[in-house]
Amino acid sequence: MLKTNELLGLTKWLDKHPLFHSGDEVEEVRHKVGHVFVPHNLDVLGQEQHLSASMNHLQLENTSINTLGYGAGVKINCDPFEKFLLIMLPMTGFMDASVKDGVVHANHDIAALINTSDPLSMSWGENCNQLIIRINKQLIERTCETLLGHPIKEDVQFSSTLNMSNGFDMYQNIIHLLASNPFISESAKSFPIITKQLEQLLVSSLLLNQNNQYSQKLLNPEKVITPQYIKKSEEYMVENAAENITLQDVANHVGISLKTLHNGFQKYRNNSPKNFLKNLRLDLVNRDLKLARLENASTTVTDIALRWGFLHLSHFSESYKEKFGEHPSKTLKG
Repeated sequence: MLKTNELLGLTKWLDKHPLFHSGDEVEEVRHKVGHVFVPHNLDVLGQEQHLSASMNHLQLENTSINTLGYGAGVKINCDPFEKFLLIMLPMTGFMDASVKDGVVHANHDIAALINTSDPLSMSWGENCNQLIIRINKQLIERTCETLLGHPIKEDVQFSSTLNMSNGFDMYQNIIHLLASNPFISESAKSFPIITKQLEQLLVSSLLLNQNNQYSQKLLNPEKVITPQYIKKSEEYMVENAAENITLQDVANHVGISLKTLHNGFQKYRNNSPKNFLKNLRLDLVNRDLKLARLENASTTVTDIALRWGFLHLSHFSESYKEKFGEHPSKTLKG
């Protein structure tokens, strides 16, 4: 298990992604840091202290990896983030963060997890350099709903003290991996699907290991019996994916209303029947493209897309790339 106090040296690869280095102008530093996070007040503690700020920033799909350090002690205040949460882990020095559920005394063994709704007041000691992972709220919501199997009504509120010392929880290893692996930046460009999986794994691990209001349900999920009409609807769409079927056709086949079909998929699949059918057809296109490549068949992306009901080719290409991380022509040509 990598120790956090070893991270400072292992995050040097992030110097290739500088936001600024050797910043001494308080207003300029405040503006640049605020552009990545949120507008905030920044006060230098102690007279005649040089701010000596430095920040690296790497934006991924739904997260960003940041290192931020101040040579001087600083006081920071800001409003709630709303659209994201932060994991703030001092690699050197310490930070005290005042949030809704108290004060977090962050150091190389303890990270502060700042929730989306936390008004925040922080005091950084001198020469405090922090690893900061920003995670978009939408990813947290989607992952929580997927694990629970139904929509959530409240934003996830984690316990604000995040243990980084024992090395037994998956989130600790993923945080260290994101921070210390220089191939992450190249992976984000060349293999975005891998980056998405890492982000998903980090958020899933936090949801399952870091106390939050959904912890009990996440660890002890209710057994939900899926109605037969959902299963029959899915079977019908699988069997008729190549046909020009509509959702009304699906509803008629299983003897329910269109509204019941939509509500049932939302409740039991956390999805819509439209998305189910689209993703089913995308999977079939992906399968046929790979098969055509292996067999060196004289076919085109357009032929295969039309075969599975995609008439708007530009929309199809966008959806395919979002799902598989590459354009369909890339899958066909290899």
